[in-house]
Amino acid sequence: MSDPDYTIPVSQSKESHPNLAKIEYGYKILNAGDVIGKRYRIVKELGSGGFATTYLAIDEQSQSPLKCVVKQLQPRFNSPAIWESAKERFATEAVVLQWLGNHDRIPQLLAHFEENQQFYLIQEFIEGEEFEQEIHRLQLSEFELIRFLCDVLEILNFVHHQGVIHRDIKPSNLIRRRSDQKIVLIDFGAVKEIGTLVFDLEKETIQTQIIGTPGYMPPEQHNGKPVYASDIYALGKTAIFALTGRSPLEWEDTEVDDLESWQQRLNVSPQLIAILNRMTRSKVSERYQTVSELLAELKPLLLVETIIEDKYQVINYLGGKRGIYSYVVKDLQQSAQPLYILNLLKLQKIESQTLENVFHRLRQELIHLAKLNHLDRIPKTQEYFISQNHIYLIQEYIEGESLKTIINREFNLDEEEVIDLLENTGEILREIHKHKIIHANIQPSSLIKRSSDGKIVLINFGAIQEITNVFPDSKTGYLPPEQIAGRPITSSDIYALGMTAIYALTGIRPERLAKNPNTGEVIWQQKARVSSELSKILNKMVRLDKQQRYQSIEQVLKALKKFKFKSKIKPWHKYVIIFLSLSMLLFFSRYFWLQYQAILLFKQADLELQYQRYETAIEYYDRGIQKVSGKVNLFQGAWLRKAQALGNLKRYDEMLQTCQEGLQKTNNVYFWNCQGLALEGLKRYDQAIASYNEAIKLKPDFFVPFNNRGEVYTKLGRIDSAVADFQAAVKLSQAESYVPWNNLGKIYFRQQKYEEAINAYQQAIAVKEDYLPALIGLGNTQKALKQYSQALVAYNKAIEVNSDSYEAWFGKGLVEEALQQYREAIKAYEKAIVLKPNWQTGIDALKRAEQKLN
Repeated sequence: MSDPDYTIPVSQSKESHPNLAKIEYGYKILNAGDVIGKRYRIVKELGSGGFATTYLAIDEQSQSPLKCVVKQLQPRFNSPAIWESAKERFATEAVVLQWLGNHDRIPQLLAHFEENQQFYLIQEFIEGEEFEQEIHRLQLSEFELIRFLCDVLEILNFVHHQGVIHRDIKPSNLIRRRSDQKIVLIDFGAVKEIGTLVFDLEKETIQTQIIGTPGYMPPEQHNGKPVYASDIYALGKTAIFALTGRSPLEWEDTEVDDLESWQQRLNVSPQLIAILNRMTRSKVSERYQTVSELLAELKPLLLVETIIEDKYQVINYLGGKRGIYSYVVKDLQQSAQPLYILNLLKLQKIESQTLENVFHRLRQELIHLAKLNHLDRIPKTQEYFISQNHIYLIQEYIEGESLKTIINREFNLDEEEVIDLLENTGEILREIHKHKIIHANIQPSSLIKRSSDGKIVLINFGAIQEITNVFPDSKTGYLPPEQIAGRPITSSDIYALGMTAIYALTGIRPERLAKNPNTGEVIWQQKARVSSELSKILNKMVRLDKQQRYQSIEQVLKALKKFKFKSKIKPWHKYVIIFLSLSMLLFFSRYFWLQYQAILLFKQADLELQYQRYETAIEYYDRGIQKVSGKVNLFQGAWLRKAQALGNLKRYDEMLQTCQEGLQKTNNVYFWNCQGLALEGLKRYDQAIASYNEAIKLKPDFFVPFNNRGEVYTKLGRIDSAVADFQAAVKLSQAESYVPWNNLGKIYFRQQKYEEAINAYQQAIAVKEDYLPALIGLGNTQKALKQYSQALVAYNKAIEVNSDSYEAWFGKGLVEEALQQYREAIKAYEKAIVLKPNWQTGIDALKRAEQKLN
């Protein structure tokens, strides 16, 4: 039964305003058995509030007794003007409710009418339990709450898109439907407002009371100005109730008394706490403005605790945005259950390309990035796969925190810390740029400070993001003009690193910094205490004109080194350093002059070696070696390239002497490998294996001696040992693995394990698509299996790579002959014979094809 205090008596209305019409307006109680609208029989009262009473009723005109809810508005009217206004609003809101009822989880409006000066809404009856009662039985876990919020937000998204604000979201207005356990949203505040209409006698205007529930209602709604974000606030407070079982008013009271807050009480992730805090900000501007914005941050949390591909269990959500999200996962299929990072990339706009194309591009890009596998400051990719239009990258787990997190905690870094950041990041960028790879996404969230040694680890390469059509956001301020235009270069990374350093110094994101109206470049020096020298370095790093910027990261590192050196030197130290420098210059001038002459000779020798003029190259190397008096440790490359030239001339005794001379000066892995090659050329295979063993002891992660030892084992017929070495070489260097893969292919081909041979050759080609030996080997294997069309493709590709390969032309001829394309076979054989004159095998094949044609 409704509260009588909310209904203004008729007599009071008449006395206070004698001009009002003498019509009685009041609330009429319904009892069980009453029939309204000539069809709805009241069964019992379900509940009563200040604005309406709800009843369970039966629709007697339905084919089967249909349960429905009757909502009887409780009027407080004190004038005919209000009655007319109420009728208009009632009709309007009924139309809105009818439209909202099209959503599966908003009760359908079955009817609405006025009868005996009473307003009635007839709605679908939802069989289920109020969410409030559910929480009193058992609070939700973090995962259950996230699912609940997503459930409600999907309804709220629909409501807001209709231009409607609910205005009274709270646990009792959410029902868990029994049939499917879905949440249903009821009791819209706009309908309640009709019952609050009152006539202001002094101002002669119609006014309404504020609709909402204390504790769940945000400040702007208290002031009569609800917005869409008001519903988000109320849902946030509902979520806190769902986690704690205590109403918002209780938490407000305890926080006043300096007791523990709800955040301290709960064992939930910091990401969820941050989301709930932002949902319930007092200022509207600090809150989520739309449901879509909130869902975008909330949905990634749904993956926590789930298992991916029956292998990886998601442990924790690290964060992300714009379709790229990071998680910590553990591998359930390994006994130790090691941790990895899962990067989830949601594919965007894939209508024009198939998943196979996306997967191929990803595979090629990861093969490209595999060149960096030897770097310990780039996370290695463990596995990758596509599922449900998402790319999953499983990568090495890095224990540490991002620069973004550090700056958020400390606000900014001092000059010394920023110099260390620039040098630390510059070192790894230098290695990346050496391989002609651009990171293309340098920003604070892409730099991880590793806990073990404080080194910077680079993650989130831009090229991987581009595969999903999620490009780095140009509005963040970290992208220079050429990268925004889609043409990144190595100095684009320098620009982004400079902006990152400025952000670290100032604590202000680049897009929020003021810009010079003439040049467009950021103005930041007044926001940080920094020396003029470092300021010059940073300004040159972030020039918009790429020509005025540092052209290489090496230039940046040299400038930083010079700056640090200058800052350490006191004025009187300079004179001492000048004196010592002049003395050393005079002392070593002759030594340096000889070295300079040797370097010129070595460069000329390298040029002769490149053009395969091996005799001349050896002469230049010998002359240069005499100049430097045998300084092998400084010029080991010259000794090794001299040995290479001797090997090409098959002068293996002299090659061995050169390699051993190098070993006498320095115990170096490359000279052990060199000695192994020379001994292999002399067919002293056991000694060659011993040399490769020494190389492997010195550098067990170097793939070359493994591959070379495998080739010796092959010659000795020790196939199992050869296969083991080639497989080890593949694992040690993905970027160079095409050589051992090709060697594996040759072994499998000789063993007539053709399918395994094809797989090995294809692996080699996947790493280096123009690798001639693998293309020919693949064609030979496919030819052996009579897969002639595939073999022809392989041979043609080999000819594209090197049209002077007589083996490729000869293989093509054999396939054409097998296909009875004798004219094409003859052309191919003729080409092979031109490239290798007097080759009897080719001549015999040509005659055979000509006979078949005739």
